Amino acid sequence: MNLRTLKRFLAIAELGSINKAAIHLNVSQPSLTKDLQDLEEALGVELFTRNARGVSLTSFGETIYTRAKLVDAEFRKLESEARALRDVSTGEVNVGVVPGLLQNQILPKATLNLTQRARRLTVNYRFGHRSSMLGPLLRGDLDFVIVGIEDDEYADELVSEPLFPDRTALFVRADHPILETFDGTGAHLADYPWLVLSECSQLEVMLRQMMRAQGTPFANSVIRTDSFYFFRSTLVASDCIGLARYDSARLEKHTGNIVELPLQPAVGKKLLSTHMIGVAYRRDTMLSTASKALIQEIRHLTDDLLQQEITTDMRTGAAIAPASARSYTSRPPATKKPAGTRGSRSRPGDGPASRTGRR
Repeated sequence: MNLRTLKRFLAIAELGSINKAAIHLNVSQPSLTKDLQDLEEALGVELFTRNARGVSLTSFGETIYTRAKLVDAEFRKLESEARALRDVSTGEVNVGVVPGLLQNQILPKATLNLTQRARRLTVNYRFGHRSSMLGPLLRGDLDFVIVGIEDDEYADELVSEPLFPDRTALFVRADHPILETFDGTGAHLADYPWLVLSECSQLEVMLRQMMRAQGTPFANSVIRTDSFYFFRSTLVASDCIGLARYDSARLEKHTGNIVELPLQPAVGKKLLSTHMIGVAYRRDTMLSTASKALIQEIRHLTDDLLQQEITTDMRTGAAIAPASARSYTSRPPATKKPAGTRGSRSRPGDGPASRTGRR
């Protein structure tokens, strides 16, 4: 299979039609059909099943498609790296990132620092939840991703490098009525609807188990989402209790829009999990010069910002969470605020959850 045949095979597979692929590639349909027949003959397997609507991949075709995508991605990177030569002046970087500290405070500056010393560098960002990043990374559509690291997941395919620690947490808007009564035991959590980021589904399960054990099973509304922007907007406009990663809500917490519900140590230890946010990339490829330079910028800025947070926390007496990845041993390649801070606005006759949906 040469590169021309590979690209033609990919076009047919992705468009589901030889005719559409011929138009897309600006070649004749007979020529494309012959290339496909030659490829099937050379491999000794049938790659497509013909049907009234076009073609679809056979089981053999699916296997070939997966490998062909990786080859195509590597060739595109080779072309980009050849243009970049020995610096970051040209080329392309494709990055996937989960919302949080990096997206809001680190990536803009890191990207500008990089592009200021480049001529024609292209940086493409894709933002979303963790599970939506891994498929494109494994297919070669993304060069690296910044997500929660799971050492035992895709250990054979991915290499992971730590950046900073993260944890799950409970959040409410700054003048939520629960702040007047919350004692850190988990009491009253069942009195309000829950707003759950999809990455924190396990925290929801554990909270439900705890409440059943206490004899107060949760029987309120639940809103689940994989969009932090929806999560943030809904949380500050309602009486919902938010279940999220600390880092994804970090900026809103610092601006005072939302407050973390502080659980007693014994309760928090049982419920709140910790993990590492880090860089992950495929084991079977080499990062481009531009990708390495961007990761280096991200790492330097992250270390500086988290060190500033430690200093601020020490001055204010706030609880200091581990803020450096240096204490985390990677296994590469495996990868209250006082009640009523803004004033309670409950009215006579208001039930605990009577104002869900608007502030």
